[in-house]
Amino acid sequence: MDIEFHYYITWIIAQRAGLKKDDARVLAYASQYVDDNTRIYKISRGADGEYGNYISQTSNILKAQKELMQIYPVFHFMPGAKDEIDCDGACRRDGKFHVLNTIPDSSNARLVLKAALESKDIHRIGIATHMFADTFAHQNFVGYYESFNAMRGLLDKAIPDVGHADAKHDPDLPGLEWDDVRLIRKNCGIGNKERFIQAAGRIFEEFRRYKDPACPREQLIMDKAALLSEIDWAIGKTGGHNHNNAQRNIRLARYRQLIGGGFREYDEYAWLDEATTRKGVLSPVRRWAEYEWRLGYTDMHWYKFQEAVKNHQWFAKDNVLNRITENLELLRFNN
Repeated sequence: MDIEFHYYITWIIAQRAGLKKDDARVLAYASQYVDDNTRIYKISRGADGEYGNYISQTSNILKAQKELMQIYPVFHFMPGAKDEIDCDGACRRDGKFHVLNTIPDSSNARLVLKAALESKDIHRIGIATHMFADTFAHQNFVGYYESFNAMRGLLDKAIPDVGHADAKHDPDLPGLEWDDVRLIRKNCGIGNKERFIQAAGRIFEEFRRYKDPACPREQLIMDKAALLSEIDWAIGKTGGHNHNNAQRNIRLARYRQLIGGGFREYDEYAWLDEATTRKGVLSPVRRWAEYEWRLGYTDMHWYKFQEAVKNHQWFAKDNVLNRITENLELLRFNN
């Protein structure tokens, strides 16, 4: 999924589930920032408070095995179990199964999201929500270099088979309809809107139980239906060309309308700039600047997000990934 779900729709879900406005905004920002947290920083380098962060996304899909496994399956392609596959929509023509296959709403994804909710750390909840939502969009792909991901076609053969690289951005666009030729289903057709609405419904359920554990089931069902109707309207019409700028702008305007007062446009550097200052003669250029902490940085969102990334990764690896990959032989990249 892209920013439309991870930021805008997640914000709407959080508000409708009863979270405070500020918490909904922070949760949505953390959810989207998972995709933008691609750089390792050394803050206050050489000083007593020197700090290094973990990344939660990479644009380099040819990273070494250890690095790739610490990012993709943990934050974007959480594996499920074979008995959780819905054969009406996910069984493959070649009959293959991979232990790292991403399955929507899997027990592993629910486990990681549950731990985040129990932590009551709004930044970690946002990170886990990103992971959980991606199990719907990235289903039937593996967050690793694996022929299991391969699509047909000469162009596809030239693209490394990591995640949904062969499918390009098709799985992440809310109104798009596309074909997954690997699957046994009529015309191989995939409707992202249906998947995104299913994801929104499950996330709403988890958020509502987190906010109000005693919420009557009838009320939850009614409120969920109202939310999904709003999201259905906001995404609007679907089709094979539903990613053009005009249609995207219509969707963004509708999301903003549903969020209402207090909406802020997403700025991927807002939290970093709040917590740090840039130093050095090259400070105007972010990639070459030296960064130092501002006073009180431990109470600021960027620091809290980075600590939450570490906690999310440690939990997911200890409780899911290590168990799955313990005896698994994976193709190793050269460093």
